[in-house]
Amino acid sequence: MLDYADRHDPDESDLMTKPTKPGARGNAKPANKATGTPAGGPSKSGGASTAAERAERARANRVQSKKIVNKRQTPWGLIIATVLVVVLAVGVIGYAVSLGHKKKVAADPAKIAGIQHYTGLTRNHVTTVVTYPQSPPVGGDHSPIWADCTGTVYPAQIANENAVHTLEHGAIWITYKPGLAADQLDILTKLVSGNQFMLLTPYAGLKTNVSLQAWGYQLFVDSASDPRIATFIEDLKLSQSNTPELGASCDNPTFKSTPSTPGHPTEQ
Repeated sequence: MLDYADRHDPDESDLMTKPTKPGARGNAKPANKATGTPAGGPSKSGGASTAAERAERARANRVQSKKIVNKRQTPWGLIIATVLVVVLAVGVIGYAVSLGHKKKVAADPAKIAGIQHYTGLTRNHVTTVVTYPQSPPVGGDHSPIWADCTGTVYPAQIANENAVHTLEHGAIWITYKPGLAADQLDILTKLVSGNQFMLLTPYAGLKTNVSLQAWGYQLFVDSASDPRIATFIEDLKLSQSNTPELGASCDNPTFKSTPSTPGHPTEQ
């Protein structure tokens, strides 16, 4: 039997002389996880990492960072172009509206050949028959009930007092001599039918084939094809400078279904 002295552990010198097995714990430096080479180990050339290699890696990092930044840049060129297009469109529309407004305000119906203009017209609501100085009348006291003027074509003459009220609202009242040729009446019907602030009626005793009335203005013509008709309507329908009650309604379905007759204006 061996005694305790014979059963001794290897001394440090024994350990120093034995080779370290792969995977055994030792004092070797940990491997670089990214490259698989020992940290601070040899470069690709087998020696220490050179300054040139470090500079190359730094340059590669800068290029990659720049690519990422470029990808995230805001497309200012596209945004600016879009804004300019929108601003231009708004400007064009605004200019067009402005021209239309100026044209309406600047219209001068006095330049229409043969037009007659009357001023100092009263605007009281009355429930009696009114004697007007013009025929057809172009303004003055009138019934509190206006005739429907939503592009309405009446087959028979209506009371002056109801028609005059529509003129106060900015409507154009076209009248024609009874017995007007069918083709002429067809032109007037198409001109009025369905067009807001317009009404058409026959009118007994008319001195010409056709007449047009706006508040304070009147034009007599012999033909429904007379180009002055379109100018009269353009200049005076809903005229901002000539309509006493601009913005008032022209809709009156009750009157349209049961219109008045001359000498018997609708009063309620």
